[in-house]
Amino acid sequence: MLNFVHHVRILVHDADEMAQYVKDNFGMDPVKIEVFPERGMKNAIFKVGQTNLEFTQPLDPNSKMGQFLKEEGPGPYHIAFGVNNIVEVAQGLAEKGNRMRGDNGLSRSAEGYMTANIDPESALGFPFQIAEG
Repeated sequence: MLNFVHHVRILVHDADEMAQYVKDNFGMDPVKIEVFPERGMKNAIFKVGQTNLEFTQPLDPNSKMGQFLKEEGPGPYHIAFGVNNIVEVAQGLAEKGNRMRGDNGLSRSAEGYMTANIDPESALGFPFQIAEG
């Protein structure tokens, strides 16, 4: 069912500073740094094999991500696994008793691909996501 780690979203206080840190210390340039005002976030995305590392800066401290960062500090926000036939996989997860977030569990990412999010309460507190790919 799971093909690979599609991406890991890591919340940070400053995406630009983190991009510079990664460049200075690991010799990697971001694939892109992009602001998504409608989603209230700024992403610095690095490609590691097939996996995107998304260092995300919440732009609104009162948003869900902003509150998470304030309460938990910098760190993983969710992990997404690449799957084939995301609709079928999301339905299967729901049938196994997972509560799915969003419209029938599906939503579109800022990058344009489909995702499905398992409510962390259904997954022993961990925020799993699946993504088409």
